[in-house]
Amino acid sequence: RFSYQEAYRNLYTSLRFLSNEEKSNLIAITSSLPAEGKSIFIIILAKTLAELGKNVLLIDLDLRKPQLHHRLGINNLRGFSDLFYNTKLSWKDLKQTVKGYPSWDVITSGKEPPNPVTNLSSDKFNQIINDIKNAGKYEYILFDTPPSLGFPDATLISRNTDLLLLIVGLNFVSKDIPLKVIKKINSSGLDISGIVSNSLKFSKI
Repeated sequence: RFSYQEAYRNLYTSLRFLSNEEKSNLIAITSSLPAEGKSIFIIILAKTLAELGKNVLLIDLDLRKPQLHHRLGINNLRGFSDLFYNTKLSWKDLKQTVKGYPSWDVITSGKEPPNPVTNLSSDKFNQIINDIKNAGKYEYILFDTPPSLGFPDATLISRNTDLLLLIVGLNFVSKDIPLKVIKKINSSGLDISGIVSNSLKFSKI
């Protein structure tokens, strides 16, 4: 436990060099493939930031196969996708505070929309993100996005964020897979802000 706590605090230090704590920092997290530990990673990152006294909002934008509400034990009766269909709803109506962490809020994904790409590329999406950012309530706003190989969602989301981190499950994906994702994202005019290695296993000697 001590090792992973130190690893995440070191990651926070790195993020401080990349970001500006005088404003809200919007950070998207993606992976190449499913099961690289992306959702667990972003939960522990949010938890670490909250423990460091930061106000954090974690948003599940994996509208295809959301995981955060399962892993955090919170309901997904209404979530982010509902904002596209219910004009009376505000993002403030959807946030849930994680038990034991008063500075850590979560917005779940909501019901799967017919076409996530249409929603994520819309002016409505841009407006929602700007509203959250301009509220000035959170120092860090984290977005859990779908895997990038095969889906354009992470690229669309990242156009509205400050940083994009790529999770790489070591001993899980071959090295050419993350390279394909990086080239795909770069071809969209975006840059990967950092790569985080995950799932490293040590062999017994």
